[in-house]
Amino acid sequence: MEAVKEKKLNSQKLISIMPLISVLTVAFIKILYRADTVDMLKTSILTLLLTTAVVLYIRLHSCFSNVNYSGIIFSVSYIASILLIMLPKNPQIFSFWMIGGLINAMLIDKILGLLVYFNLTFILYITCSAAPEAIIHYLIMGVLFVLLSDALKNKLTVIYGAIILLSTNITLIFIINNFIFNSNNNTVNYFTSLFSIFAVLAAAFLLSLIYDKFNQDRPQIVHEAIEEMRDEAIHAAEDNTRTSYDVLLSDSNDLLMRIKEHSENLYNHCRKIGDLSGRAAGLIGADEELARAGGYYHEIGKIIGSNYIEEGLKLADEYAFPDKLKNIIRQHNIKYDKPTFKESAIVMITDNVVTTIDYIDKNGAQKIAPKKIIDDIFRMRMEKGTFDESGLTVKEFKILKEFFLNEFTAKNNSGKEDNK
Repeated sequence: MEAVKEKKLNSQKLISIMPLISVLTVAFIKILYRADTVDMLKTSILTLLLTTAVVLYIRLHSCFSNVNYSGIIFSVSYIASILLIMLPKNPQIFSFWMIGGLINAMLIDKILGLLVYFNLTFILYITCSAAPEAIIHYLIMGVLFVLLSDALKNKLTVIYGAIILLSTNITLIFIINNFIFNSNNNTVNYFTSLFSIFAVLAAAFLLSLIYDKFNQDRPQIVHEAIEEMRDEAIHAAEDNTRTSYDVLLSDSNDLLMRIKEHSENLYNHCRKIGDLSGRAAGLIGADEELARAGGYYHEIGKIIGSNYIEEGLKLADEYAFPDKLKNIIRQHNIKYDKPTFKESAIVMITDNVVTTIDYIDKNGAQKIAPKKIIDDIFRMRMEKGTFDESGLTVKEFKILKEFFLNEFTAKNNSGKEDNK
């Protein structure tokens, strides 16, 4: 725990001095190229203001809290991008500096990546007197990079993301050069810009693979320390006013009855997720009651409105749910948040497996074996690092996979025998 705290403190210190480091970097390069004093001061002040704004966003939104080595990733990519703007002769043509924003969007936070892009673009404009068409081009491409950052770090979708970006890049150059600014450098811009964007995409993808591989190989002691610290904080905050699991898991519970009145299908689905999650948690020594309650109430918000997670959290507050149970409501959907403890990960994977199998059984034009569905879901979650912060070990991950394979394969085989 002390090592984790010390690492977090070091990261905060590094971020705090980033405005100074960036200003010193800019000033050094300007002196190296013998720029006049006014130009150096102008660029240094702009860099100071822009970097300070990014650091303020990082502190206000705590976007480094769930990403390992985020302080180092941000600092190195940011300074490296400034160097790639100021050292080459034609950074507005060879746009390798764009990798800084993309790396931050892929590995840390999309909004942070967008802010870094804007900062670097403004630094490019004032440092190199870049043409207006180049600034417009880079701003549009920067936004698109951020929007596709998730696809660009996934082995299964990186090619599609790259095709979209490269084709958009060529289209933008064609429109800007031929219909807006009538530039005479079409041939050079097409070739060099295409090469630069491709190099940025390839480098960012390789760096994200290295980062993911490094995180997967790290000892589980870090995850256990984080989990222990989180548990201590949660237990300290909880008191006797919290609704007990005996009440929440009772068949006559008021909220469960409200789910049943709202939709029999939703009620059956939640009970199924809860029962499977509880049994799965027991196999790996996790909290069975928490996992079962998480399954029962993970979609409680659907009885209120369409944004079921937000509505579910309101109901959880109203009924004084334990904090971890509220976290499961928020974290079981990967589009909303990632699991930060084992029971939350179990509810997520249970919901994924059950929902997918039920949907394909009812609506699929082609039947798919449950074994293939479960294999694909577990493989996808492993590749995307969905459970990196959950504390699940590789051994526990395999145990859970075997549990679902046995559960659904056995039922499937039993059904076939009954049909015979």
